[in-house]
Amino acid sequence: MRHMSNDNGHKKFTKHASPDADGSSKPELLYDRNVAKPSHAEYARTLAMKTNIATLCTMSTKSAGYPYGSYVTYAMHEGDPIFLFSQLAEHTKNLNQNSKASLLIAETGDGNPLALGRVTLVGECHEITGEEREPAKKAFLEAHESASVYADWDDFAFFRLSVDSVRYIGGFGRMSWVSGSRWSDAEADPVDEFSEDIITHMNEDHADALVLYCKAMSKATDTSEAVMTGIDRYGFEMLATTESGKKPIRLAFGNDVKNSDEARVELVKLVKQARSILK
Repeated sequence: MRHMSNDNGHKKFTKHASPDADGSSKPELLYDRNVAKPSHAEYARTLAMKTNIATLCTMSTKSAGYPYGSYVTYAMHEGDPIFLFSQLAEHTKNLNQNSKASLLIAETGDGNPLALGRVTLVGECHEITGEEREPAKKAFLEAHESASVYADWDDFAFFRLSVDSVRYIGGFGRMSWVSGSRWSDAEADPVDEFSEDIITHMNEDHADALVLYCKAMSKATDTSEAVMTGIDRYGFEMLATTESGKKPIRLAFGNDVKNSDEARVELVKLVKQARSILK
């Protein structure tokens, strides 16, 4: 289902750029502000699937009343992060006394780290037992094969953080709280695993098409250069060089896409439309 979000890239281009390159607080938007884009819940789910390391915060038993941060590995399973913890770990001791926890997952990349995405998952973290243990174990070992050496040791256990709420920050000016239900209903973007290859291909081999998109399908009619900075199932983002500076542009696909082949079809359709408009 296409989402209309109102939640307020291979050259190294920032995916989550500030609204305008010149730093103005209220830049003129050169594309349709209602263009289809992922919801913050979808952005958050996608980010959580991109990596498997994070910072877990628990309530310390040694220093009562203080949060304790731990560098941990995780895997996503049925919408929640799962972990394999030693009973000797400080965070395990903390969770056995107080199950409340949060997990900070941060995007990595070049440039200002505060312009990149991060998500904090808040909830309660409990040991996984009974018939739920084997599916959780399988999911975790698919992400962390080396953990199979100690996964069945008596002093190790699988834990699940049941997500109650989410804080999503996609960069400057892109942030919101996401409810647990919206998090559960959202899906990670299927195009994300192909996105870097698509972006590299478009920027290196089809820079002329990017300029056409901007000139024909946005208000950036004076675009001299353009680079693709992001792509998802609903559309893609570009940074256009105009007479007044670099401007962000987002365009939507005619149909949602699930893989690189479908994205190529939509991109070709759009360049044909752009050429027709500019005749």
